[in-house]
Amino acid sequence: MNLETNNDTNQYSQPRMHRSRRSRSSHHSRQKIWGLSLLLLILLAILFISFIYGSSRIEELSSRASSIQEQLLLKKKEVDELKSNLAQANDKLEQVIKGRFPTVLKLVPDKVIAVNNDSIKNIVFTVVRHDGSRQYEYKLVVENRSRKIIVPKFRLLVFDKSGLQIGVDQVMSSEELGPGESRSYSSRVDFFMKEEPAYFYISDPIPVGAKHM
Repeated sequence: MNLETNNDTNQYSQPRMHRSRRSRSSHHSRQKIWGLSLLLLILLAILFISFIYGSSRIEELSSRASSIQEQLLLKKKEVDELKSNLAQANDKLEQVIKGRFPTVLKLVPDKVIAVNNDSIKNIVFTVVRHDGSRQYEYKLVVENRSRKIIVPKFRLLVFDKSGLQIGVDQVMSSEELGPGESRSYSSRVDFFMKEEPAYFYISDPIPVGAKHM
């Protein structure tokens, strides 16, 4: 009789143990799901905050870029206006200089500059360095196109961009040059100011009126 009772007890206790194990397993699964759900919510919150912050930064940077672009456009407009004013001022200055010396020309180094007045054909300026300073040498071609004998005596005046005379040189040759003859002369400009040369003027050689061909 006792045997049967124990068997019945074991039969009843075994289903309860199975149910208890299933219950613990189900509870553990729910905890995992809640943990994963919580982690997912945290990740979503982080992504949302990052998106909001990124959008705000992009908007801020875009606004800053637009402001910089506007400033650049304004600066460019100012520079263009300054260039235009400078070009007009240079034109007026050149007219003033040419008013003082009608045959004034722009001084461009290492270039054959045609003078083409009555006697002087062309001139070439060369920049040389001496003791750390820049000096200007020149080679001048004189061609007698008149019917008179001339004496190559002339003055070379050099001006800066404002029209101020900054240098001078003169050739005082005693050799006469007959009609159709040409001769070259080389010398160096004597500067008495350290400004950059921009223009030059050459006076005509002195004619010898007493001698004709």
